[in-house]
Amino acid sequence: MYHTVAPFASALSNLTSCRAVIIAGSVISAVGLIVSFFAQRMVHLFLSVGIVTGLGFSLMYSPSLAMIGRYFDERHATANGIAICGTGVGQFALPPLFQFLIDEFGWRGALLIVAGILLNGCVFGALFRPIHLKEDRREEHVERDKQNSCSDPKQSKGVASLRQIMETFDVTLLKHRPFLLYGTSLLGTVLGMSIIYVHLVAHAQILGVEKTQAAFLLSIMGVSDAISRPINGWLSDRGMISKVYYYTIGITGLAISTMAIPFGTTYAGLVVCVVFYGFFSGVFHPLIAVLVRKYSGVSRISGGLGWTFGFQGVAFLLGPPIAGWLYDATGNYDMSFYVAGIFTFLSVIILLVIPCSTTSTKKTLGEDSGEIPDQIVDKSVVLKEVKRVGEENSSAS
Repeated sequence: MYHTVAPFASALSNLTSCRAVIIAGSVISAVGLIVSFFAQRMVHLFLSVGIVTGLGFSLMYSPSLAMIGRYFDERHATANGIAICGTGVGQFALPPLFQFLIDEFGWRGALLIVAGILLNGCVFGALFRPIHLKEDRREEHVERDKQNSCSDPKQSKGVASLRQIMETFDVTLLKHRPFLLYGTSLLGTVLGMSIIYVHLVAHAQILGVEKTQAAFLLSIMGVSDAISRPINGWLSDRGMISKVYYYTIGITGLAISTMAIPFGTTYAGLVVCVVFYGFFSGVFHPLIAVLVRKYSGVSRISGGLGWTFGFQGVAFLLGPPIAGWLYDATGNYDMSFYVAGIFTFLSVIILLVIPCSTTSTKKTLGEDSGEIPDQIVDKSVVLKEVKRVGEENSSAS
């Protein structure tokens, strides 16, 4: 849910601010769990936890990564790796905590306690201080006045509204070929990852692994992932190789680790596979937002992340049904892992095509802009960047 709704979260961030959207997401996610306290049927939990709380998570996640991209320039991958390593830590640490809360207070009481924890997001969201807030707002008002004064009075309100909606959702990013190719590549990678999460435990149980040990494989993967993310984020910032190549190495490692799982016929073999999978996942995840900024530009990173997480949401929706169909067709899980590896390898091929699509485009927002073509760059964004650079140069002199 929080991946699929990410484009709407980014649109709200463009309309208001990342800080406001994060705080609203914290409140909405907590309200979803509080309402779940009164649930009497499973459908009630589906609506309150699945939809309401999922919506709140989406409003918190995408804008948070967007703010990291705006705060950090030279060490973006390091900062991103530290920030998102909490996912792996949570995958390992939160299940025992939740089980303890359920044992002590019941599942209803546990929901209320977790809701209180989620409200801390309001405090953390308030700490995301906007950069150049006054200058940006003043420039936005000036640019809006210019556009209104230069607009055709005969232009229909419907066309103007449609243009405003497209700008809010940053739809023009989908016309930028490198960004679209990157999103497609990411869809293939996450499609393979979703199949892993669905079938790994069941595959281990078929091999005779005890249920608890089989489930612990996901925890091992989470620990490896959590350790790997900040380390590889820091290494990628060393500049020894291009971040795109570093990212490609991570995806290639994911593909190989995925296709190696059927050959891990013992528990020790499966542990080795998931450790390597978690490590390469830690190479892949910190660089997602970095490459989004490269192919969208720092000023449009919020919209870029929204569409990127939208691609991931589609992959998570398609992956489990494909995994189930493959098992029904073959009677075992081996083919599912092979297909997941193929999807991941295809995403590597798509990545290699991106440089060919950028040779004829022109950089307009600096070195990290990802060669956004002139015809799809928002004029107000360019004016803001030009003004900011001019102020920095004047202050330096």
